[in-house]
Amino acid sequence: MTVASSEIATNSNHDYEIEKQKLMHKLDLHLLPILSILYLLSYLNGTNIANAKLFGLANDIQLTSEQYQWCLSIYFFGFVIFQIPSNIILRRYQPSNWISLIVLLWGLAAVSMAAVNGFKTLLLARFLLGTFQCGFFPGFIYYTSLWYRRKEQAIRLGFFWSFSALAGAFGGLIAYGITQIKSPILTAWQLIFIIEGVPTIILAFFCWFYIPDTPEQARFLNDKQRQLETDRLRQDAGASHHSSFSWSQVLSVFTDWKTYIYALTYICGTTSLQGITLVLPTLISDMDQWTPIQTQLMTVPPYLVAFITILIVSRSSDYFVERSFHLVVTNLLTICGLLILIFIDQQYVCILYIGVVLVISGLYSNVSIRVTWINNNFASLTRRAVATAFIISIAAIGGIISGQIYQAEQKPRYLIGNTITLICCVIQTTLVISLRLIFMYINHQRSKMNDEEIKKQIEKYGGDKLAGDHHPEYRYTL
Repeated sequence: MTVASSEIATNSNHDYEIEKQKLMHKLDLHLLPILSILYLLSYLNGTNIANAKLFGLANDIQLTSEQYQWCLSIYFFGFVIFQIPSNIILRRYQPSNWISLIVLLWGLAAVSMAAVNGFKTLLLARFLLGTFQCGFFPGFIYYTSLWYRRKEQAIRLGFFWSFSALAGAFGGLIAYGITQIKSPILTAWQLIFIIEGVPTIILAFFCWFYIPDTPEQARFLNDKQRQLETDRLRQDAGASHHSSFSWSQVLSVFTDWKTYIYALTYICGTTSLQGITLVLPTLISDMDQWTPIQTQLMTVPPYLVAFITILIVSRSSDYFVERSFHLVVTNLLTICGLLILIFIDQQYVCILYIGVVLVISGLYSNVSIRVTWINNNFASLTRRAVATAFIISIAAIGGIISGQIYQAEQKPRYLIGNTITLICCVIQTTLVISLRLIFMYINHQRSKMNDEEIKKQIEKYGGDKLAGDHHPEYRYTL
């Protein structure tokens, strides 16, 4: 190669990097803010029942403690039933229309909770809210894979997920601010449901026109950027690139062993996260004699630390293109916090509070890495969409369990609830390490395959178009 040709190649690479950076900036600026704000509202709408309870919901509609626990758990039944159909619809039809529709429906369900007058109506409202919300989180995970390469997804999913921590940090304060509004007609908890639900309805109509369906149809990109985006994604997918829909790909998810290992890890994570989130205001309140507003203020720091931790861990995970060890580190944070809550005496409030901060930071930062790992290791758009929805829908069983593990009679230490959460973290850590070792073995075996073995492997799974992550040239992300 001559000096002139070398300079041309260098300049060409430099120009490509500049164009890629411009493209990434455009994608991030157009897609992430609106979807992250929607998730913040989703989290507020799903968890504001805890704040409504603090401001009189249970007393006004005469809920028993057991009935309230079931109102927490029923929310996740819709996740188990409807997440797979939701992601199949999202995969087959226009994402903009489907996302907008489910956002509108969950906004209406959130506002309707202000009209409940007893256990049955609250139970129904919570079930409908979960049913309509269930498609948004797995839908976003799949939607991310339409725009970003595997090594770019953790920080984006982390940014999106970090808004749940912001919702946790400021949800209580927002709720308290709302309750300062004096209304002769509505109670404080009714105002919480209405004021936090209406913005969701408004944004649903905005999404209809704003969210693009695919890179090829993205009006905010020019022709050159659309081509660059499709080329990047095709190169990242490699031999597993396949964009058409087939029911055989849908069914292949249910016969894939790693689907169920991932589901078990997710059940453990969901049980831990949802359990501690739903009880956090009460857990903190029982540490000392604090007023409702003091309790709400004390919930802010753990979530703010979690917000920062999510972004740091997600950035690190993408930088090293590594998932499993990052999951182990987040679980170690959680385990340390839980051991503090279990073994430290109730009189050491500051130390117990540090334990809470560690638990929340560990549990929340675990999620974005977990979902990215799932997204990375199911190839082809159809398999990825179905696998994500199926795993999270099965994991919703953890959400159902979580509403029952922290019972009022466990106050103030919640020994049983914290012990169950600890066991879930240990099980998840064991599964993550096992899964990493299995993926290492498979990647090593594939690297040793000769041409004949590669051909047989491809034929075994239905050819190049259907092999997906079973393709011998595909390497699992560790």
